Amino acid sequence: MKCEHYNRVCMKGLLVVCGAGYTLLLLLYRHSIRVIFNRQLPPLVTFHTLDEENKQNLVGVEFPFLKSFVVHLRMLRPLEVIYRFVTARFRVLPDVLVLGEVRCGTTSLCEQLSLLPGCHTPFSLWKHPELDHKETFYFVGHYLGFVNTRYWSMCFPLKVVRWFCKKVLRRPFFTFDGSAQYLTSPTAPYLIAKAYKEANLPPPVMIACVRDPVAQAASWWRYENNAIDWGDGMGLKEWNHDLRPESYPPKRIADAIRKEYSSQYDALYENDAYIKGLVNGAAASNFLPAHMMTWPGGQLSAIGRNGKYHHNITRYERAFVDVFGRRENNMNYVTIVPLEDLSSKWMLQSTLFDAFERAPAPHQLSGILSEPNIASVGSKVHLPHRSSSIVTADATDMCTVDGQSLSASSVEVSSLSSSQSQDGVAEDGSKVVQRNIHRNAGSAMLDTSKEPTEEDLELLCKYFADEVNLLEKMMGSVNYSWRRPVMDR
Repeated sequence: MKCEHYNRVCMKGLLVVCGAGYTLLLLLYRHSIRVIFNRQLPPLVTFHTLDEENKQNLVGVEFPFLKSFVVHLRMLRPLEVIYRFVTARFRVLPDVLVLGEVRCGTTSLCEQLSLLPGCHTPFSLWKHPELDHKETFYFVGHYLGFVNTRYWSMCFPLKVVRWFCKKVLRRPFFTFDGSAQYLTSPTAPYLIAKAYKEANLPPPVMIACVRDPVAQAASWWRYENNAIDWGDGMGLKEWNHDLRPESYPPKRIADAIRKEYSSQYDALYENDAYIKGLVNGAAASNFLPAHMMTWPGGQLSAIGRNGKYHHNITRYERAFVDVFGRRENNMNYVTIVPLEDLSSKWMLQSTLFDAFERAPAPHQLSGILSEPNIASVGSKVHLPHRSSSIVTADATDMCTVDGQSLSASSVEVSSLSSSQSQDGVAEDGSKVVQRNIHRNAGSAMLDTSKEPTEEDLELLCKYFADEVNLLEKMMGSVNYSWRRPVMDR
């Protein structure tokens, strides 16, 4: 009798868990189609005549939703989301935040961080090679728009894991979030600062990857237009004009940065009073409004805003100064890493070491990286040897190494220099950065008629000129390889 009762209880529990999982899966699917892909939900069933020429009454049945649903079924993790939300209060917050920008080497940097001693990668809602173990997407609304700051920890390891690593194994421990949308997001900086304040924790190490904004905009344009083609391939035909305007998506880069088009989103990105009101509203309701999720105005509407690095970084500085006050010696909260530094082991390790040492709570990251020196870091770049190597490049970012066409920003190279061992420790015992860069793939557009023209690129040069000057003043250095307007050359 006891055994039968136990079996019934287990069966009921299993049914409840499966029911909750499939319910969340359906909600996430609907949310993804409407808010992330910016499309209307495809119909469940359609009927059509098979033989119209001979007027025979043969009726065909199609299920347009099926293709996109199967894709989401393979990529989403509803049961793990439920488990993590239930255990969120027992989890840690990240020690390092890679804020973005998209197409600026964030995937490469996160791969480097994941190879450091003691790193525990974050949870991603999406089981996708470009996103898994890197981006949580929490504060941009991928979890049905839920952004309660006390539940962000659901994406990170349990506190008992940190305790076991540090106290029992005597090993370093840290975790990170590499959500590349955070830098441009108008609401994320305020929500992130609030999360650390509520947890009574010091601010994390925050890193912003930057790149020539002209190249960034062109790369993002290609990437997102190919993503649109991916949506079309899933049978997502109609745009969600309940959320996005009739003019979305823009047809050309020039259209995206045209004042008549971009001004309709100015309040969503630039009006601090409006944004803080939304954040306070989200804090009360736990949800962001749909028009502020992912990219306000849609992914391609962010063209011209992603490359405003100085403006976006300054928003983070303001948000954290408001909550935590100014740092000693007026140090910035955000460390800036140009894409060019990712191709140099010496520069990358120096930047990360300085960022870790200047952290508001440096003891949390002690022992992870040793102070760089030429002997331990080395400088030689090796071509990939692992079977899982992925070498991809944007069409306009090609260079040549040892006679092979590669991209400095998207090359995966071997994880070992001649002076390194498999665990990221040099022969002299110092912890070093491993040169094992993997970046999400970039490729030429399938529709070549939309490829950025030289006129588009020159227009972007002029558009970003002032922002580049402000960023260089903030960094205290000049990015000589970045494109400048013709009049400045």
